Amino acid sequence: MKVIIPIGGGNILNKTTKKIDEYIISLANVSKPKVLFIPIASNDYSEYVSNFTAYYESLNCEVKTLYLSKTNNDNLIRSLIFSANIIYIGGGNTAKMMRIFKRTHVNEYLKIAYDDGIILTGISAGAMAYFTNGYSDSNRSTDKNASLTLVKCLDFIPYCFCPHYNEEERKSFDLFVSESNFNGLALEDNTALLFIDNEIKGIINCDNEKGYLINKDSKEEINNVNTR
Repeated sequence: MKVIIPIGGGNILNKTTKKIDEYIISLANVSKPKVLFIPIASNDYSEYVSNFTAYYESLNCEVKTLYLSKTNNDNLIRSLIFSANIIYIGGGNTAKMMRIFKRTHVNEYLKIAYDDGIILTGISAGAMAYFTNGYSDSNRSTDKNASLTLVKCLDFIPYCFCPHYNEEERKSFDLFVSESNFNGLALEDNTALLFIDNEIKGIINCDNEKGYLINKDSKEEINNVNTR
């Protein structure tokens, strides 16, 4: 079974995505899943790594981190990716992350991992990574007033993706999709998409948040998945 679970946004410190995280862990179907955290979109920020590690360890996981800002050792990268049960990509700057993935061949290794049945997940920019394109604020790393823009991503899920859709400025995604003729998918914070064997199965939400399929002519709410 091939599984991707992109998460629209959330707060690890406040455990706002706990229902989603517990469901992801259950799909690994092992007593103590090995989780690989990839935080390069936030430049491997140490506090983010420590918070993530403590949180997932509290959920009975073994956590390792791939520090792409510190290594381009191909053997190490491959070893960490292919020994994981779950790969979780953190949030941050999507465009920068995709450039580093390509340079280090992580983009290729993630595709192999997906085909081999390793569970892929991620939040915000880390969720965007799995789609054809992402509706991103990456340009704000150099200009805080920059508009949202399109970033080319891994193309595992054939949609243009917008995270944080509960935020008012993200509603511009609807017009962007209609003018660009993309098939769009948008998730509010604390909501995740369940994508199994190349098919959308529904969303997992923590407190009645929403997910939408959007195209030029329509906007359709995605049904919830029964996680029990």
